[in-house]
Amino acid sequence: MASFTSEQSVIKAALLEERTKRKSAERKAKSFQEKLDYANQERFGERRQWVRKKTAVEGTGKPDADRKDEKDGFDGTKDTLRTGSVDGNPPQGAGGTSMKERDLSNRPDEYRKMGVGGDPVLHPSDLSKVPGRIIERKTVQVFSLRMCLVEECYEMVHYAEPGRKPQWGYFPTEGHPEVVTKFEGTKTTPEFLQAIAYEVYVKNVTFGLLHQWLADMGMTLSPNTLRNWLKKGKKYQDGLVCVLRFIALEKDSIVNCDETWCKVYKYDHYKKCYIRVLVNKVQKVAVFFYENGSRGREVLTDFLGDAELKSIMSDGYNAYVFIGDELKSAQFKDTIHQVCMSHANNKFVKAFNQGGEPGAELFSDDLKEFFANERCYDEAGLSPEERLRERQSLATKEIVIRICSWLDCELAKDPESRSQYYTEALNYLNHFWNEIFAFLKDGEFPIDNNLAERTIRKLTTQRNNSLHYGSDVGAEMAATYHSVIGTVKLHGSSFWDFIGTFFKNIFNGCRDYVNMAPGKITLATSQC
Repeated sequence: MASFTSEQSVIKAALLEERTKRKSAERKAKSFQEKLDYANQERFGERRQWVRKKTAVEGTGKPDADRKDEKDGFDGTKDTLRTGSVDGNPPQGAGGTSMKERDLSNRPDEYRKMGVGGDPVLHPSDLSKVPGRIIERKTVQVFSLRMCLVEECYEMVHYAEPGRKPQWGYFPTEGHPEVVTKFEGTKTTPEFLQAIAYEVYVKNVTFGLLHQWLADMGMTLSPNTLRNWLKKGKKYQDGLVCVLRFIALEKDSIVNCDETWCKVYKYDHYKKCYIRVLVNKVQKVAVFFYENGSRGREVLTDFLGDAELKSIMSDGYNAYVFIGDELKSAQFKDTIHQVCMSHANNKFVKAFNQGGEPGAELFSDDLKEFFANERCYDEAGLSPEERLRERQSLATKEIVIRICSWLDCELAKDPESRSQYYTEALNYLNHFWNEIFAFLKDGEFPIDNNLAERTIRKLTTQRNNSLHYGSDVGAEMAATYHSVIGTVKLHGSSFWDFIGTFFKNIFNGCRDYVNMAPGKITLATSQC
């Protein structure tokens, strides 16, 4: 009997050991599967977004990761700071994308209504030529697009007045322009500069394609000439951007900030650089800035200067971890640093879809309630005071308490029992808890950073088309033009109309950039 009990104990111990080994093997298999998913995403994912350095990251055989990988893999802890500018650790983790089916069942009927702004050109029929009785009359719409290049030559006269130095002048005959219509130092009119600026920075046409198009239309010029003309346009818009920056950073402003990477040709190779955007929703102003492509926090703090902001919203990119420290010191001590809730929710969605964590779905459902509430507030047209009361309501506090309790419970569990994605999501929410839920303290605070991301999307589209900028000057030109484009879009106006009026005002000698800002340009037009 004793021997039987002893054998039973040995078997139980062996079973326990085997069970422990099996669980350990399952965890390793799960970890290997996650690494395999990441490797497949890195190899077969969106390759156009990668920027490979001239040499691989030292100590690894992998190229430098893109911005999306760095953001997705960061959970707010120092262990996950993988940005080279911060601590030089190689990037890890990647996010997947899912395709959504388009719903074509409910199409709008706006396409049935066509028209052009202004009065149409009428071509009436001569009723006397109708060979018979008129039964009915109707108007048929026809749209024509007439694009042509015209070379204008102005006869200049070199003359000398008594007692004065010889000079050149243009003396128009009747029916011809009163002045030479071109920007100084160029051979382009305001209308031509308007057209090429629209082609490059709105339609995302590359310089090569634009040059080919103009050549097909019979124009002989070099691509560098086009760049120099756009550079001339940037020179005049720089004054406008300075005004926009001043407006965006007014005292007690609430701003959104985001950044995107780009390739810039430097020192005989392509370098990964960054362009940032700052958006003021209330003032409807967007300002892009490029400081030698640097991604360091000093770029943002230098741009902010001594601005006394009420809050600044960013995503959870690791470069912004230090903004909070900066904002709590010196002139930024009263500025509240917010972190986008959408990024927190996306990490839990990723943990559920790729990590298979059922608990992640619970967090995501609770966070989605805040977005649903905000949509209801927007539809109801609540004032900031009314929105604050709703954000401070008992129902909202119950959601926060539920999320906090569930977060504490999950963090207390063994981290080896959950996936890497779930761990990152939990650490992210825990680390940025105050910043994510800072919007509950003020009715004017945004809940996410989607405004800045929508504004910067136009520039990322141009980046994907042009692939790179030829120099720092090219990146600075893009930042200037997109500052104007983004601001005009926030005002709900047409960039084509705005830039055309702007260049005409510049040609006429107007330099009142304050009144040439979107929304005030009509005033400047009347004064010039």
